[in-house]
Amino acid sequence: MASNQIHQYEELYPSEDLEDFVSLYFKSKNLSDAPEKMTICPDGYFKLIVQLKEDNIIAYFLTGLWVNEVEITLPPQVTTYGIKFKIIAAEYILKREIQSILNTVEQLGTDYLGIDSLKFGSLRNVAEQFEKILKKRLPPKEQILGNRLRLSQFLYSNYKDIQANEVADQIYWSHRQINRYMNKYVGTTLKKYLNVQKCYRAYLQIREGEFFPEKGFFDQAHFIREVKKHTGHTPTSLYQGKNDQFIQLNNIGKL
Repeated sequence: MASNQIHQYEELYPSEDLEDFVSLYFKSKNLSDAPEKMTICPDGYFKLIVQLKEDNIIAYFLTGLWVNEVEITLPPQVTTYGIKFKIIAAEYILKREIQSILNTVEQLGTDYLGIDSLKFGSLRNVAEQFEKILKKRLPPKEQILGNRLRLSQFLYSNYKDIQANEVADQIYWSHRQINRYMNKYVGTTLKKYLNVQKCYRAYLQIREGEFFPEKGFFDQAHFIREVKKHTGHTPTSLYQGKNDQFIQLNNIGKL
């Protein structure tokens, strides 16, 4: 659990049955009596978010993928629970596209996925309830197409710098078909998605105060340009804001 005087954050990873569809579950709380401003940088996931104050749901929404930074404000004394989904969860768990909410959010009714019946408390308890809901929505394994599954497994386990055409070669699915699938469900091409992931991996390096790219960038100028394109900030300014604004720089653990 990460915590400071005004913010508390913790996360849990999913069960083996859901690891191809869910990255993690998280709980975040603004401990102060004032709104807390934060910046969320693109990370390659879409999210289901529910916020509570005094045990009452005050906000419930689904985010699309972010390809640019977004400024958020956490209300005082509000607890946020969330699920970070991998891209194929749109088709197989939510059974819908999320391309229509690229870089934005969609407000949800509290009956969606039965969230209004959850008992909120510890993250572990809430994650267990989330898991029961999500597992019921998964189709039988034989109905999950292999190319989709290979795409998810490859994107979220490969930490090398890789080009879009190499992804196609590795998972035996054509570049054109992957782009068609990703545009339909999440609203971005494979190349743009890989750039988001590359910058997200760079946050680990930035967090440690290292501003020279290890791989995936031609040179330092390219590194700075790409990070700024996706976050609105240079690596140096991201690092300088890590303690009070850029939440991922404190909490990022893995893709």
